[in-house]
Order: sequence, then structure tokens, then C-alpha cells
Amino acid sequence: MEKLKKEKPAAKTTTNIIAYLLILLPAALGFFYVHEFGVNVPYWDQWWFVPLLDKLSTGTLTLSDLWLQSNEHRVFFPKIIWLLLGVITKYNNVAEMYLTQGFFLITLVALLLAFKDNVKTTHFLFIPISFLIFSIRQHANMLWGFQLSFVVAFAFSVLTLYFLYVSAGHKRFKEIAFLAALASATVASFSSAQGLLVWPAGLLQLFISAIEKPTKKVLIGVWSLAGLGEWIFYFIGYVKPAHHPSLGFILRHPIAGIEYFLTLFGSSLFWQQNHAFIGGLLLIGLVVVSLLLIYKDRKLGEHSFWIALLFFSFLTMASIMVGRAEWAGGEASRYTTFSILAVVAIYAILVKLVLERKSGFTAGLICALSALILLSVPISYAEGIKRGEETKASREQKALILSTYESQPDKVLVNTLCDMDMGCVVDPFGRADADTVREWAGILKRLGYNVFS
Repeated sequence: MEKLKKEKPAAKTTTNIIAYLLILLPAALGFFYVHEFGVNVPYWDQWWFVPLLDKLSTGTLTLSDLWLQSNEHRVFFPKIIWLLLGVITKYNNVAEMYLTQGFFLITLVALLLAFKDNVKTTHFLFIPISFLIFSIRQHANMLWGFQLSFVVAFAFSVLTLYFLYVSAGHKRFKEIAFLAALASATVASFSSAQGLLVWPAGLLQLFISAIEKPTKKVLIGVWSLAGLGEWIFYFIGYVKPAHHPSLGFILRHPIAGIEYFLTLFGSSLFWQQNHAFIGGLLLIGLVVVSLLLIYKDRKLGEHSFWIALLFFSFLTMASIMVGRAEWAGGEASRYTTFSILAVVAIYAILVKLVLERKSGFTAGLICALSALILLSVPISYAEGIKRGEETKASREQKALILSTYESQPDKVLVNTLCDMDMGCVVDPFGRADADTVREWAGILKRLGYNVFS
């Protein structure tokens, strides 16, 4: 009998080790993906950062330089990260890509902690979430250091909702956790415009969480005031980028807006536009049914973290729809980081429902979603490798041109600022010419950074 008791904990430990190794497998593949396809060369919007490195080296960098808009985003905290990393690595863009993977890993840990505490099931059921967080469907963000701003907002938004979850359910750490949530939301807000949306998502989470009424009122009041203050601060001096689409497009073309939203949602799993649209329809159906079941069971509070995560993802997709629907391209890789969170949330909700309800209907729902996820994994790796090879070839050509910029003709130099799908990046004065490239390349060469390190 004593021998059996000793064998059971040992077997459980072995099972947990295997589960954790499988959970970390997608993370390892993500870092390997960067190792294989990451290239050290400024790409598109990254060129804007070169003058900041110059100002830092000459001691003329100011807070206003950090606060200055990048398109519609305030990337205050990512700029600080880029500057520190730039000095340490001599502006090695591959280091930025590895840091992106690091933020995905932080996100994964936060989700795992919430899953263990809230869903209370075997670690093996968390493995699909790991494959989602490190999905190669996000290849554009993984292989472009500038997209670190999206990933920082993404990671700190998840951390915010996790800290709110802790503050609602753990008496010992609730004050510290709530302060951590406020700090995380601030970092998210001033890393990307999508980060601002963690405030309404957090507010919903506080409303439906099982917190004592007096405490809940205080938390909601503080959260609302802090969020309102940061929203106001964000838009002081804000200027809508002139080259961006009209924000009123979806009001004039609501059908196009809905199609864009569904495609964006489905693109978290599928690459082709028509497949992504169908996938979006299926995912919306799963969301509606799952939320109805939670509401019927009167267990909104128990699912507060996942509902807030789902709401945040929907808000970010809606904001992207409003700002980009006129350009189409809802299947664009760089936006899938935010839409993936909705799939993560609905997966966790369905797993919890299956365990609680033990019904064939909920089992069918989780099987349907699991099938979609499993179907997407091999497709994502196959397509991701193909896109990685294409990206590597293109960036290596740009790196060669940049390293020999002094002997390159004007037409070739200008191409280093351009992308086939996104056009050419311009400097703050609207220039996109060979002299601009020579000026920025000269800064990198003088500092001994990037391809000149």
C-alpha cells in the first residue's frame, strides 16, 4: 500500500513534466523560427527610429521625441525598450525579434496561471493555448522588430486582466495585484492604441467579478478615473495620420466592415481570406453559444477573466476594423496577435463548461473548436516557413544594399524603404528618397550599429 502511494506522486510528477515540455514546445519553435529567418536590417517603419538613436548618442533626445506619435500609436514604452536594446546590441533587429518571443512567453505564463487556478484541469488541456500564443500565423510580428509595440501592448493587456483576476479572488495580494493592474494597463496604453482598450475590458471584468459590493465600488471608481485620465492624456495633441483611411468608412459600408471583422477573427487560425471569413463565422457562433450557456448557468463571475479577455480581443478587432477596413486585408498577419486572444478565451471557457456541465453538447462545442485549432497548426507552420524564407531573402537583399549604400544607385537605395504591399515609408518631412537613405545609413555607420556593427 505504501509502495502504491509513493508511485502515484512520482507518476503525477512525470505526467506534469511531460505536459510542461509540450506547453513549452511552441515557445521553443518560436525562438527557433526567429533564429532561422530573422535578419538584422531596418525594415519600413523601423527607419524612423534611426534619428532617435542619433539624438541619444548626441545627448539631444527629449521626452517629446518619445511621446511623438507613430501613425495613430503612442509608443512611449516600446521606444524606451528599443533605445536600451539598441545601445546594448548595437541596434540588432534580431534581438528585438527574440524579445518579442520573450513577451509571448510572459503572456503564456500569465494565461497558464489563470487556467490552472480558474479551470482546474490537467495541464495537457492547456497545450492548444500555447500553440495559439506562439502561432506562426503571426510571422509578420515575429520577424519585424517594429511590431514589438503591438506585442508589448498585447502582453501587458493580458497581465492587466490577470492582475485584476488576482485582486478579485486572492485576499492576501489584492491591493498589490490591483496596483500592478493599473501599472500594466498604463504600459499597454502607451505602447499601442489597442492597449487603451484594456481599460473598458478591465471595467467589465470588475463589474462581473465576485467581489464584495463596497470593495467593488471602490475598485470600479479608481479604475474608471485612472482609465479616463489616461485616455484624455493619450489624445492631447493627437493628430490623425493624413494618409490613413477615413474612420467613417464602415458607417457608409457596414457590410464591408462586418466582412472585415469576421475575416480578421478567422485569420487567427486561417491564412486565405475566404477560409478566414468562414472560420470567423464559425468562431462567432461558438462565442454566442458559449456566452449564452454561461449566462444561463449564472456563472459570469467565475468566467470573468476569460470574458474580459474575449471582450478585449473583440474591442481591438473592432478598432482595427474601423481604422483599416477601407484598405481591406483583414487576413494580414500583423493583426492576428490580438484576434488570437479571442480564440484562447473561448477555448478556456468551453473547457470549463465541459468540466462543469458534463454534457454531450458542450463536449461537441469544444471538439469543434479543437478541430479548428488542430487543423490550423500544420497549415500555420507550413505557410509560416514559406513566408519566413521569403522574408529572409528580401531582408538579406536590403541588408546587402544598406551595407554598401555609398556605391548604390538612387533607385536601388529608395527600394530599401519600400514594401510591395505597404508602399514606401517616409521621414517626418514626407521624404522617401535616396538622400534620406544615405542620411540614415550614415548615422548607423557612424555609430557602428546594425549592418555596420
